[in-house]
Amino acid sequence: MRTRDGVLEYQKTLGDTTPEIKKIDVTDPISAIWLEFQGTNGTTSNKGNFLSDVIAKIEVVDGSDVLVSMRMDEAEALQWYKTGVPPAIFPSEWASGAQRHGVYILFGRYLWDTEYALNPARFKNLQLKVTPNIAAVRAAAADTAFATGTLKYSAVLKLMEDVGMPSRFFMQKQIESWTGAASGEKRVDLPIDYPYRMLMMRLYLAEYDIGELCTDLKLTCDTDKFIAFSRKVDELDAEALARFGRSCVKHDMFFSHQDTVRLLHNMEPDCRPHYQSSATPTIIGIDWQWSSAAKFNCYDKDGVADTTDRKYTMVEEGHALHATLPIPFGRMQDASDLFDAPKYKKVELVLTQGGAASGVGSVVVEQVRPN
Repeated sequence: MRTRDGVLEYQKTLGDTTPEIKKIDVTDPISAIWLEFQGTNGTTSNKGNFLSDVIAKIEVVDGSDVLVSMRMDEAEALQWYKTGVPPAIFPSEWASGAQRHGVYILFGRYLWDTEYALNPARFKNLQLKVTPNIAAVRAAAADTAFATGTLKYSAVLKLMEDVGMPSRFFMQKQIESWTGAASGEKRVDLPIDYPYRMLMMRLYLAEYDIGELCTDLKLTCDTDKFIAFSRKVDELDAEALARFGRSCVKHDMFFSHQDTVRLLHNMEPDCRPHYQSSATPTIIGIDWQWSSAAKFNCYDKDGVADTTDRKYTMVEEGHALHATLPIPFGRMQDASDLFDAPKYKKVELVLTQGGAASGVGSVVVEQVRPN
């Protein structure tokens, strides 16, 4: 096999909200698409506002046929669960600081998978679509948000030559998103057109564990004729930790004494911060760290609370990246272990909602589809 990179875009400037569409005009199998985004913070800061938040949708489409459709944070988490390698994410809150996030959209089980890859020759009008929303967290152009007009992206096709055309690829789509309730069931109708390799849920509310927003999860087929699982979310998360381990990222922050900082990991985060300045060092303590957030204490050498926002950097480690929960079916590298959704007439994901009404949820399904 010979591999090559096909550059679709290099640091193309994105509008603040305008979708960017690029035709995919190649004939060789596509193992993956590498996407890298950049943005610049305002002149004061950009607290708790990640590039993952402002890339609202990544899609690969063939006319009305959608092959890939996810948020950036979902794509980042999915790469981690598929490969065991964290995406290239460098969040920063610093004044005029640069943020850079890169992620693979993998059409196979891994990069350069010759059995599973996208065959572009089987589609008529293949396109990559990227939809930004620079004001998803905070209004753009403010000096405490992303500076307007600074979003850029690059897209690279990872192409394989001298291989047979793969007959299958992995289709990855967000099936539904919702705002949660404090109690009751949330039922999500799942597709039954192709088999599943993995489900992934995102359950996010600042300072809440995913198991607080959804306590129980059930996958039911044909009105409980077959129940694939019916489990506590906390137990599923513990299994995910045992199976996928912990991820680790570098995170630049801007805070003062007793500030709460937003984290990328929802469960059991471990923050190792240090001062990033030539001024008198600050003594840093951690009041608490959990549920996608950490609260820091800052004192000067005399033990006086430091109430001035300063630049810090840290190694942030944890699991449940972007408040996600993966649920793989069997051995992920073995095609015979797929969940055979097409054999049923109805497949539902049933969530028992927890004690917070304003959390957001979504579910992504990875399916095996013929080229």
